[in-house]
Amino acid sequence: MWEILDELKPGEIVLVEYPSRVNPSTVFAGAMKWANAKGHQILIIDLFNRLDLCLRWMKIEKLECEALKKAKVVEIGYHEPPDVNVVKFISGDRELPALVSEYRKVYEKLVSEKFTAAFLFGIERYIILRRNEAIPLANVLGTFLGDTRRISFYFVNKDILAGIVPNPLTMIEEIATTIIELKKEKGKVKLCITKAFNRELDGREIMI
Repeated sequence: MWEILDELKPGEIVLVEYPSRVNPSTVFAGAMKWANAKGHQILIIDLFNRLDLCLRWMKIEKLECEALKKAKVVEIGYHEPPDVNVVKFISGDRELPALVSEYRKVYEKLVSEKFTAAFLFGIERYIILRRNEAIPLANVLGTFLGDTRRISFYFVNKDILAGIVPNPLTMIEEIATTIIELKKEKGKVKLCITKAFNRELDGREIMI
């Protein structure tokens, strides 16, 4: 997987799409290990406590990840996730402009200090809870595109959004520079690159 991550560019938005029957924690842990090995700062942005589920998966699978201990977490939700370094908690009951304003203060401080690999979870939860804000949220996510102080990975469960018309996932796919789809095949996870800023990556598939 690292050979793919090495080909990504600063400023990109990498969308990682997965169905409900595929556990993305292995990819998440692998990407964090890659970022840590590169000396990048790791920032996790969690919407409505989606990270909790991923942490439980990792615990069951016994996925040891020293990089997670170094990660800085911004939680936008209802409670702080356990066993991680939460640098900012923002109550999820606030309106989108207020949430973004509060988050940007932390974001600007962190990315100004060191190149950052940012991992975003819970987009689907936000949209399910606030369907009328799907377009404004997509617009906000797009504003971070091209910020070469960081590279972002957006993890999204596409099955949860599939029943919404029009499907908001298409808007997120539009702003993403690279799309990695996770599929289950013969008991393993296949990474399929269906869109890539780096044309050499487009169409590549690997098993992990």
